[in-house]
Amino acid sequence: MRIQYNQGQFVQNRYNHTNTELNKTLNKLSSGYQINQAADDAAGLTISEKMRGQIRGLEQAAENIQDGISLVNVADSAMGIIQDPNLIRLRELAIQSANDTNTDEDRQKIQTEVDAIIEGIRDIGNNTEFNGMKLLAGTLDKDNNNHNVFSGSLANYVQQVTTTGGVTDVYSYNGKDYASAIIDFSNINSAQDASKLDGKGVYYTCCTCNKAYSIKFVNGTPDTSRLNEENPVMEVDISSITNGTDLVDKIIETAYGQPGYVHDPANQTPPSTATSFVNHYSQLTSDDAKIFIYDNREGYNNEPWPMSGSGVFELNVFGEPAVEPELFFHLKIQLGSNENQNLQISIPNVTVEYLKLDPLKMDTQAQANAALTKLDAVMAKVSKSRSIMGSYANRLEHAYNTASNTGENLTKAESNLRDADMANEITKLNKDQVLLQSSQSMMTQINQMSQSILEILA
Repeated sequence: MRIQYNQGQFVQNRYNHTNTELNKTLNKLSSGYQINQAADDAAGLTISEKMRGQIRGLEQAAENIQDGISLVNVADSAMGIIQDPNLIRLRELAIQSANDTNTDEDRQKIQTEVDAIIEGIRDIGNNTEFNGMKLLAGTLDKDNNNHNVFSGSLANYVQQVTTTGGVTDVYSYNGKDYASAIIDFSNINSAQDASKLDGKGVYYTCCTCNKAYSIKFVNGTPDTSRLNEENPVMEVDISSITNGTDLVDKIIETAYGQPGYVHDPANQTPPSTATSFVNHYSQLTSDDAKIFIYDNREGYNNEPWPMSGSGVFELNVFGEPAVEPELFFHLKIQLGSNENQNLQISIPNVTVEYLKLDPLKMDTQAQANAALTKLDAVMAKVSKSRSIMGSYANRLEHAYNTASNTGENLTKAESNLRDADMANEITKLNKDQVLLQSSQSMMTQINQMSQSILEILA
């Protein structure tokens, strides 16, 4: 018989281990979590906490989106009131005033109602607010990233115009830098997008004179006669264009008469197939949907263009009226739980001043007819603004559904990782209780055996 080793030590160790496991099981059953402290599952805890941050972020993003939908709906409702009954009533009055059965006194009364309606529209445009922000009286023609947002101009259909006003970009080739303007047409992704360029274009002047070179987009056969004017205009057919890269390739093909042509700045002479347009400062090259318009002479890339009419770059065809920029109220709606997951919302300005609705005279038949023309243009602008609001509302609704579904799926994944399997834990509890009771019984038996040994020794 050995006395250095006591079987009771083994039973005691098993009892302690079972008791520890039993306590862990009780903790999981009482909390509902299988991870109650980092020691339970260090890696699982890290992943779970990250998921929880994402879930809480998505819940807040869903609330943000609902606020955004409410804001857009307020703007749309206000525009709807401007349109109907106000603008429609003004149009009715213009048609009434245009009828010569009315006397001058009748038309004065009509004009009184017209003035009152315009004041009502003025109040709506200037005072429609959401959380203290005036929605319909925006004053900016650029978004929060300083990008041009001229809805009627070329800038609305391109991703990047980096040099409006001056030729201040650089085109690098074989280690040499050249003064350049850059346009990125990456936003052109369909034939419908390309069709919006019809009639629009750009012009630029060289770095040593004021000669203007214009690129104009047309939907059909280009007019080549303007290539030889004092300020040449190169028309580019966009009827078959479906994306920005195709558009850039078409511009270069039209200019040089060769598909896929790349001009070497070191070669001062364009190919024999080139039009007279690519002469002096008007060389073209590309990088996918980005076009470089550059001066193939070195030494001008560090100048602060424009200067005295040289080095000018503008978003309209030279000699043709520039499209008036539209004004907006810009804000970003945070759509997700991470950085830069947002939607830029630009609400068009529909105030009386910007719509140029005042003055609106109907004192004579001629004025009434002119008022009809003006009102049709104003109604078209307001309708376009409402369609923009509708597209924002639809996109926000899709974003809300996405955030809700993503949050739901993340919650399920986090639950699988962190929540306790109650059925499994109850089974373990029963097992540990049986083992604990068995250990207690064995310890009692061992103690009794020890007493018997002591009696023998005595």
